[in-house]
Amino acid sequence: MEYKVEEIVNFIENWAREEYQEEWDNSGYQIAFKKKSVSSVVLALDLTDNVVDEAVKRKAKLIITHHPLFFEGVKTISEDEYKGANIIKLIKNDISLYSAHTSLDIAKDGVNYNIIKELDLNNSMGLSLTDKGNFIGLYADNNKKYSFEEILSKLRNINGNLKIYGRLPGKITKIAVCGGSGFDLIDDVLKIDAEIFITGDIKHHQAQTAYEKNLCLIDIGHYEGEVPVLDEIEKKLKNNFKIDVYKYVNNDFKVDL
Repeated sequence: MEYKVEEIVNFIENWAREEYQEEWDNSGYQIAFKKKSVSSVVLALDLTDNVVDEAVKRKAKLIITHHPLFFEGVKTISEDEYKGANIIKLIKNDISLYSAHTSLDIAKDGVNYNIIKELDLNNSMGLSLTDKGNFIGLYADNNKKYSFEEILSKLRNINGNLKIYGRLPGKITKIAVCGGSGFDLIDDVLKIDAEIFITGDIKHHQAQTAYEKNLCLIDIGHYEGEVPVLDEIEKKLKNNFKIDVYKYVNNDFKVDL
């Protein structure tokens, strides 16, 4: 069955509403052919040349990514440049690109809910209040009394190569989560007295701060912490539309030797 691009996007927007996004963000249409018919969709965390090729191969007329293609004004589009070549290929093939970034971080069942779900903690609350009055990040009481090893075991379902910084926790009463790069929420983590903060992209001096503040940081990876949300997008689309949904889950930026 075929739908219009805008029908699929409107559904996503009703879940991860664009007005949720942070001021600096650019969630929304990146390339729009709103009236084009679509029977298959490609999901990805980032737009890469491989994702574009996948959409062309699948004859998908819509790509939905988490990270936007555009954050700043574009002055030149050239087929000789990486990003320009991708943009031109999308336009030549009438492929729309829509991104749900911080709107999906904030949305119920979005990025952070999927990490909490992996931990099997069902009493989550908002961590940090945004300027728009929404919460980004989550925290939950450890009411199931998980040990540190049990928490690590669950998180290894997301990333088998966890990195741990700061100090190992003793008694664990609260666990905070922010998928992607969330260390800027550290003050709110400390305010709620969480012993563990799960996020990604931890740097040396951030690890030092955690050590000094007696906090355990678990770095699950930026990509690894966010990519499970594609499963949620897939589920919602398949439950509401009779379309083919393809997930691109290769991290093109990582080199495995």
